[in-house]
Amino acid sequence: MTEKLYWDNPYDTRFEAKIIEIDEDGIILDKTLFYPEGGNQNSDKGAINNKGYTFNVDHVIKKGELIVHHISEPFGDKLKIGDSISGEIDWEYRYGIMRAHSSQHILSAVFKNLFDIDTIRANISFEDVSIHISRSVSEVELTNVLFQFLNICTIRNLQFRSKIVPQTEINNLSAQIRGGVTGDTDLRIVEIEDYDINCCGGTHLAESSEVGPVYFYEIKKEREFKYLVGSKAIKMLSKQNIAAVDLANALNVSVTNLFTSLKTQYFKLKEENAILIEKALKLIAISPATTLKGIKIGVVNFEVDYKFLSKSFKNFPPNSLLIMNSGNNKVHILSNNEAFKANEVINELIKKFGGKGGGSPRSAQATLNKELVDVISELRF
Repeated sequence: MTEKLYWDNPYDTRFEAKIIEIDEDGIILDKTLFYPEGGNQNSDKGAINNKGYTFNVDHVIKKGELIVHHISEPFGDKLKIGDSISGEIDWEYRYGIMRAHSSQHILSAVFKNLFDIDTIRANISFEDVSIHISRSVSEVELTNVLFQFLNICTIRNLQFRSKIVPQTEINNLSAQIRGGVTGDTDLRIVEIEDYDINCCGGTHLAESSEVGPVYFYEIKKEREFKYLVGSKAIKMLSKQNIAAVDLANALNVSVTNLFTSLKTQYFKLKEENAILIEKALKLIAISPATTLKGIKIGVVNFEVDYKFLSKSFKNFPPNSLLIMNSGNNKVHILSNNEAFKANEVINELIKKFGGKGGGSPRSAQATLNKELVDVISELRF
């Protein structure tokens, strides 16, 4: 069994230990500060020193009750069972992961405490976190979540505490533990002062304000979030802050009103663009690019929302074919005639240019392997 020094001393960087086993995966010590990969948290990195030699530890894993340290270079007989070694973790890397993991506990707790939303999964790496929650949140809910989350990470400063709880005592806490309990004989719980209790074997900060600035760089479907902490967050916030000020100056608005102004202009341009696209489609319906086999063929060489395109095509005259060749080798075809069935045209294009796609006689699409330069010439089969 390897003693887990990182649980009680997550801020220590150096330790002494003895090699108790060596296998194909690496060095096994009787005790270690190196956190092994697990619980969706990356392992620590660092070095092992022995008799004047230094060996880099690039990955650490668990094997039952043992912790295996993978050495990145051959060590031959320079490391032997029974040797007393000194180890040192990469502190900057460890602290970045501690910030990330602690921030994830805070964010998951805020979702749960405010709106009873569970965290389905989370991934922790150096100063980078992704989290997927059980349901989508509204803009108002998300604003409330982020306000409390950032407040705890920077100002409120709650204490993190951890302890081992025997299974015989866990019933007293099970109702309070977010995410439920595991089947371990002894459970390690991590508590955020008066705010959250969770089963976790990871490394954590002492105080929540150590998380510091947070930068969200991706939000999908209002339920999947990716964000940065630490130096990565500071770099992005610094860069985006200057960019926001420059853009506000260019638009002659205050930076506090920048996003409201951009949002207003965006929807205005979107509405104007929709009107222009509608007019363009009406012109294509009246004056098609060419006529083949008595079929009026129109071509759209710009991106149009497929639902909007399909709706507009209903107003095209009989015996029409509408082709959207909008770039990225994507082709959409709509047909209301028997001479050129959409799926048959798509199949012919795939045979010649490669790719994949399909559809019905009325509507079909494909992504080709080669660029389709002159779509009209390809209809003369």
